[in-house]
Amino acid sequence: MCGIIGFKGTGLVTAELVEGLQRMEYRGYDSWGVAVMTKKGIFVEKKVGAIGDGKLEQPPVDALLGIAHTRWATHGGVTKTNAHPHLSKDKRFAVAQNGIVENYLELKSSLQKQGYQFKTSTDTEVIVHLIDAKLKQVKIFAEAVRLAFLELIGRNTIITLDQQTEQIVAIRNGSPLVIGHLPDGGVLLASDTLPLAGKARTVTYLDDQQLVVINDKVSVFAVKTGKPLKLHQQKFDFIEQKIDKAGFDHFMLKEIVEQQYTIKEAVSYSDQELLPLIKALKKARTIYTVGAGTAAFAAGQIARVLRVVAKLPVQELKAYEIDSYLPLMSAKDLLLAVSQSGETADTLDAVGKAQKRGVTIASIVNMIGSTLSRGSQYAYLSRSGPEICVASTKAYTAQLAWGYLLAMTIIGKHKQAQAEIGKVAKKLKGYFTDQTFRQLQKLAIDLAKHEHFFVIGKAQHFYTALEGALKIKEITYKHFEGFSAGELKHGVIALIDQGTPVFGIVGNDQYQADVLSALAEVRARGARTFGITARPNEFFDVHIPAIDGGNLDSITKIIPFQLLSYFLGIQQKNNPDKPRNLAKSVTVK
Repeated sequence: MCGIIGFKGTGLVTAELVEGLQRMEYRGYDSWGVAVMTKKGIFVEKKVGAIGDGKLEQPPVDALLGIAHTRWATHGGVTKTNAHPHLSKDKRFAVAQNGIVENYLELKSSLQKQGYQFKTSTDTEVIVHLIDAKLKQVKIFAEAVRLAFLELIGRNTIITLDQQTEQIVAIRNGSPLVIGHLPDGGVLLASDTLPLAGKARTVTYLDDQQLVVINDKVSVFAVKTGKPLKLHQQKFDFIEQKIDKAGFDHFMLKEIVEQQYTIKEAVSYSDQELLPLIKALKKARTIYTVGAGTAAFAAGQIARVLRVVAKLPVQELKAYEIDSYLPLMSAKDLLLAVSQSGETADTLDAVGKAQKRGVTIASIVNMIGSTLSRGSQYAYLSRSGPEICVASTKAYTAQLAWGYLLAMTIIGKHKQAQAEIGKVAKKLKGYFTDQTFRQLQKLAIDLAKHEHFFVIGKAQHFYTALEGALKIKEITYKHFEGFSAGELKHGVIALIDQGTPVFGIVGNDQYQADVLSALAEVRARGARTFGITARPNEFFDVHIPAIDGGNLDSITKIIPFQLLSYFLGIQQKNNPDKPRNLAKSVTVK
């Protein structure tokens, strides 16, 4: 949720800030704004909507340093007034925030009694007035920020720009902050590493409850005590990857097509690189996999393949439902956390709770330098490159591929797994054709009139059904429910009406008959059936071709859902890259 950035250095400060926001737009796109310090004072410009080309009406050319923010609204509507950064009444300093001030109503009431007037409906304005109040008690700006922050409850990361001291002061708590040290002495501070790629030579990852002051140098302090901390820099070799649509209309379609390459990258680990984790997995009494949203479904698929292939005791959990399992956890167990960003609040919260029980932590994420990676004993990257579309596609299948490689390596079939993934990648190359796209475009036109859909799967296709349904929801805003074929008779069938679209994911496996039987049953009650499989069948009213992936069907059978959600979203005139109300990095609970 939200992206914040700060910059001090040579060159065009405003342009640097806007470029950084553009790289982080997936974090929120309700509104955006910049605040830069000039010789005449702090210049602030804010806009509603996505950043797009990032054009400002009157960008100052003499800016010395600045901060910027892209917003995903939590408190207060999507308006220019509520957009960040917020300027203090005396226009001395500006503030931007990523998080939620849980006690903002109490703080607001207290500040109003002190005479402060509020112009916005955001919780961030509380922080602005709190800092102003503290400046009446202490003379040092950074100390006023620290004291104000100590009164906040909740996960909050803030960044401030002060005109009088010509410095940036920021605090991390919950949401990430990384400092990029540039070769020319400049400094970039951002919510993630994408704005730093190709620019910073070294980075400093701030931990929770740390404060950074950026002026003629970079200094880090403990928030609770105010005592200085050692600045830890580490080499940063994140190669800048060109972030563009490469001729596609949207990032989503580009990233769907890229899966023919990214699943191979995900399994480029050698068996020796996986060996430390494998030893830990074999030693563990119980293995838990956790995630949220799409990552939860990836965690479920990975848990299944570790059970079925590697015969390990694995239990999948939703990150936000871990509490009832905590009494069962101990130092004898291992938790494998799955995330695209590595900053998902629910997942980090689950990991933190498990760590307190002594549980060993492993992770598979897609963002280099993430909080989750840095907090794991065994950290792996899904290696699928930046995923700009908010709805995950290539990161999801990359994590499934990695999970399969892990399971097969455990039983001594590392090379076989890589070869199988290679064959699937080759088949995908032949699947992404104009013919496939036209067929699904035509189907999207046909389905646009419907508001309710169902999809049936079983075994490895169960989580595919759930993830496929989620993709349709995210991009089209239509109701799409996924469930196991065995669940049909236990209540879901009551929802089937004349013409209801019901999809069935049919693999060439022992569960084929179960899914076909379920399709026959709903068809008898008036449903219109759609079969996602390699071959047509008499049980289907409509056949949607899909690759027979064998043990990797969980990868190949999700592709038609990804494409259908994309084309159906286009048919609805939605922007598939930026679904309403969603952000890619969910850093608040």
